[in-house]
Amino acid sequence: MRPDKRGVLELFERPQRYVIPLYQRRYVWTEEKQWEPLWNDIRRRAEAELENRGRVKPHFLGAIVLANIRTFGRELQAFDVIDGQQRLTTFQLFLAAFRDVAKEMGIDSLERELARVTINDGVLQHEAEKYKVWPTRFDQSGFQRVLDHEEGDPIEQEVSEAHQAFRFVPNTMAAYAYFCQALRTWLKEGEVPAERAESLFTSLRRYLQVVTIELEEDDDPQVIFETLNARGEPLQPADLVRNHIFSDAARRQENVNQLFERYWSQFDEDGSLWRTEEARGRVIRPQLAWFLTAFLTVKLEEDITDGVIFDAFKRWWTSRGADATAESGLKELVRYAHAYQKLLESTPETRLGVFFRRLKVMDISTLTPLLLFLLADAGLGDAELNTILDDLESYAVRRFAMSLGSKNYNLLFVRLLRELRNLPRGQDLRQHILHFLSKGSGDSVRWPTDEEWRSGLMTLPLYKKVRPRGVAMLLEAVDLHHTTGKQEKLLIAEPLSVEHVLPQKWGTHWAVPVAPEGILDAKAWRNTLLHSLGNLTLTTQKLNTSLSNGPYENKRVELAKQSRLRLNTLFQTQMTWDEQVIQRRSRELAADLLAIWHGPVGQVTPEGVVTEVEPSADAFQTISALKKSLNEAPIPSFWVGASAHGEDMQLFSNDWGSRGVRYNIEVVEDEANESRLRVSLQDTFAEHAVQKPYAKAALARLALPVQQTFGVSRTEVTPTELTVWLPDDSDVATLRRALERLVTVSIPTLEHAVAQAKQRDPAGQVLDKMVDTLRPSLSEHLYFMVSDVGTSKSYRRLANAEWPNTLHYELTYSSGKRTLHLHDELRDGPFKGSLGRQWQSLTEAAKEALSSLKVTGGERSSGNHWITAELPEAMTEQELQDYVITLVQATSPAVNRLIEN
Repeated sequence: MRPDKRGVLELFERPQRYVIPLYQRRYVWTEEKQWEPLWNDIRRRAEAELENRGRVKPHFLGAIVLANIRTFGRELQAFDVIDGQQRLTTFQLFLAAFRDVAKEMGIDSLERELARVTINDGVLQHEAEKYKVWPTRFDQSGFQRVLDHEEGDPIEQEVSEAHQAFRFVPNTMAAYAYFCQALRTWLKEGEVPAERAESLFTSLRRYLQVVTIELEEDDDPQVIFETLNARGEPLQPADLVRNHIFSDAARRQENVNQLFERYWSQFDEDGSLWRTEEARGRVIRPQLAWFLTAFLTVKLEEDITDGVIFDAFKRWWTSRGADATAESGLKELVRYAHAYQKLLESTPETRLGVFFRRLKVMDISTLTPLLLFLLADAGLGDAELNTILDDLESYAVRRFAMSLGSKNYNLLFVRLLRELRNLPRGQDLRQHILHFLSKGSGDSVRWPTDEEWRSGLMTLPLYKKVRPRGVAMLLEAVDLHHTTGKQEKLLIAEPLSVEHVLPQKWGTHWAVPVAPEGILDAKAWRNTLLHSLGNLTLTTQKLNTSLSNGPYENKRVELAKQSRLRLNTLFQTQMTWDEQVIQRRSRELAADLLAIWHGPVGQVTPEGVVTEVEPSADAFQTISALKKSLNEAPIPSFWVGASAHGEDMQLFSNDWGSRGVRYNIEVVEDEANESRLRVSLQDTFAEHAVQKPYAKAALARLALPVQQTFGVSRTEVTPTELTVWLPDDSDVATLRRALERLVTVSIPTLEHAVAQAKQRDPAGQVLDKMVDTLRPSLSEHLYFMVSDVGTSKSYRRLANAEWPNTLHYELTYSSGKRTLHLHDELRDGPFKGSLGRQWQSLTEAAKEALSSLKVTGGERSSGNHWITAELPEAMTEQELQDYVITLVQATSPAVNRLIEN
């Protein structure tokens, strides 16, 4: 990489172009977060220049990463913008605003200078070459209007009117309008606007600087894009996914523009379903992000959370095989997207639409991947699909009304999905689903029987248990159930209000309750019954308000007169209303709901069928269960020691020689006094400790990867601690996955940090020099084991954070000979057996890739496997890097596939 420091104007003085690849995210900077802070930086330097003339300290505005584009003939020099596209676009919009305001105020000399840094002139090969920055296609029209702006084009007026009417306006135009207004106001604050404009121009040339980094041929733009982030908006998972797809397409020399237009462009269209945001719990994401979560859950057959979308996508993309094209992956993505869109846009008169609407009422999104599979891959006809929807809905609604909870549905439905995807052809999906759900035991998964369902509907205070939306769902289902061919079929297009016939404040209009024998507190008995199903009905909000707490005589007349629901025909003939009537109506409604939503097969719940998805009693027990889990199956990437600290848990590598850097798991209370699980990486070294500077630098480097892995909303970053927050009801599997991901992301950096603090052994200097040479070229998951570095050992093990460290690469130096290895020292088990069956093909792949070296491989009597490449006695640092990278690339994809399976 070639770094260089430039003033803002210097970026644009030459006739050249900065092209933003179409797969990069669109222009997303906003006034509050970026435009205003940037303007304040610029303004302050201009005001300092006015006061101090030439004695102004430069101000750094960020970095821009560029990759040279090969051009031909008379084409202008051009660069792909790998990182910093938001900043570059903003600079051009600001300069265009400065140009036009200068012209408006009659500052002609500056207007000509600013025109020179906003437009390329002269003989051009094509029209787009006139623009020094060329955005993605969704930003091009607004950007062109700004850069080509002429008097009479009412951009600022359009932006103002659009904002007032809450209409969409291109963000490029909004930025231009903001800067025009800010510049106009500031220039007019002085007696001589031209003098202020000159100081501003000087500041842009001399004191407002950026660092440009031009990549060289060996630099990997994709790796840099994924690890760098510009000032401002963090990259969203969909941004990273899009970039990964089209970077791969470009690498394979597929037609990127054609693929983008044919498959991906729909996902980036303004106002499309995919850009619409939806809240699930406390998380708000565009529908595209929710779709990717469901899609990857189906493909990987595991619970994919919001914070790991991109990592999961890369695993799926790689799992398709080295020969799979970007187009085939996009086709599959779009095929599933059509199924997801069918689900979201299903109308209320269809069975799918009714089910999807009811899932929203119950706040159950964990069924979406299963529905996606049924729609996209199961090959079901409408009748068969509708029957399965009946079963799934019966299971979900019964559990919902009985307040049995849904927090383990992610695990349950992923398990069901996995079984369905692996069923032999011709198997009856419906019967498999029925029996799977019927055999569940324990409150987290069991399907309530008819007896429990009937009893709960008759006695539970459902208004309190499932809240008004849940009651409305139950009663709407009863109304639909009673609609026959003799009545008009009404489509309930808007939410109805739940009316307490016996009001919550029953007061003087209602007779004092007379409790049956055995009930001591008649008022308490009534107050329980008034929230039961028999006392509830549906009305419009306006009718509900008018009925209020009035007497039954008035309510009955209005309900019979105003309501068109079958549910309310009762009030045409029911002349009284008391506890006995409520109980009778509860029995009648329970009978209806028994018929609408059926129970499990056999009506008997077997014991101990799916106990693995039972939740822990509380977060402290979850931590305790994790300790047991780690004792039985340690985290594969490295061996850790563990210590209990009260009810917390600390983990550390025994190879590090200190517990100053450690992972910590604990239960804490947040500001709202709600308990949460905290998984953190902590640097507790004292300031004078020799390890402190290395640990501090390591945590700083890890902040962004941790945020990208888990999502900004789930992480907290300080100089001494990186924290991932989880709900306190997270199960053991979720907590373990979070810890494993934190370890995987951080171990390579931490091992390097610890190695830097170790004393070198002169006997190992040859190997240590080789390690130092190789480390900068390693991919993100590879690291040299710190227990070897700096010792007199004759080997240095190169581990992969995603593999057991008993499977590793290795460098050796003995008797003047250098060798490169891949060693399997795994214990016996299914993975070792699978790896053994693949070892011959791994050896052949290594021989082919390293054809210039002598490569051997085989199995030792111990059962361990080896591949060895003899390195030349004389080789350059670059050749060493090439040999190691070649062996890794030749063997690691096959190993990764085995691990994933």
